[in-house]
Amino acid sequence: MNDASSPTFAPTTCAPTTWRHRCAAALLAAAIGATAWPVHASTDSEPPADRVPAPAQALPAPDDPPVPAVPDLSALRTALAEFHCAELQVAVGKDQRIAISGLTAGDTDPDSLALLAQDYGTGQRAAVEVERASPALCEPLTLISTLRTTNTGLAAPLSIRLKGEAGVTALDGGQDLVFDVTAPNFPAHLQVDYFTSDGDVIHLLPNPLEISGRVEANAVRRLGERGAGGRFWSIGPPYGHELIVVIASPTPLFPSPRPEAEAAASYLPALKQALEAAAPTTVASARFLKTRAP
Repeated sequence: MNDASSPTFAPTTCAPTTWRHRCAAALLAAAIGATAWPVHASTDSEPPADRVPAPAQALPAPDDPPVPAVPDLSALRTALAEFHCAELQVAVGKDQRIAISGLTAGDTDPDSLALLAQDYGTGQRAAVEVERASPALCEPLTLISTLRTTNTGLAAPLSIRLKGEAGVTALDGGQDLVFDVTAPNFPAHLQVDYFTSDGDVIHLLPNPLEISGRVEANAVRRLGERGAGGRFWSIGPPYGHELIVVIASPTPLFPSPRPEAEAAASYLPALKQALEAAAPTTVASARFLKTRAP
């Protein structure tokens, strides 16, 4: 081993017999001397005090980065729910910045939403990304705003879910409109309306093939499935943001079904009158739907 740091030993010769043990001792002494360790004459079994190694010093642990506090967004969500003509979501990004997204059919101003985040305790302007829908969709949403608020307070609220919801961001022209309506926690009659971006309304339920909209409590009713014996619909122009409204009431809202399609301007006054006469347990849900050319 050719290493400058390796200890070297002086050659030692020993007689083969009588001096064997003394020679072994001499070799051991030579080896110890070559390592340049301090030699102390001591008969104690314990090493001298000055040879006891000092206890190892633990290295200080690096400071963990502070975990940022997650802001309480409950008050902000409540405030955003007051925008009846909008469908808004709020979340916290990886950089801890508040983000407000969604869609509005009203005159919701992005700067106002950004400042609203500051007013409700987050201490910062939010990043806002909100799409605009036709203002014509604001009127039906305003009409059912109280019913939607009541619905969100139910343990099992009325809900709308598109088929394949997790991967659906928009429906293309030619695609079928298929969705599930989950009834609230009481037997109800469903009125399901589809408001288009150009001011019309199509009554999806009741319809000429399904004249009853009755469902049991918490039941799921699928609409638009081909081959199920009911109506089905395909997405077509005009494209843009459209609106599905579902109202659940203990008795039918109208004594007889409305025409399958009509102008929203003709239907909304009749709907307003029907809701004024409806039972207090009536609830509603709504959701925007984005459609686009194929």
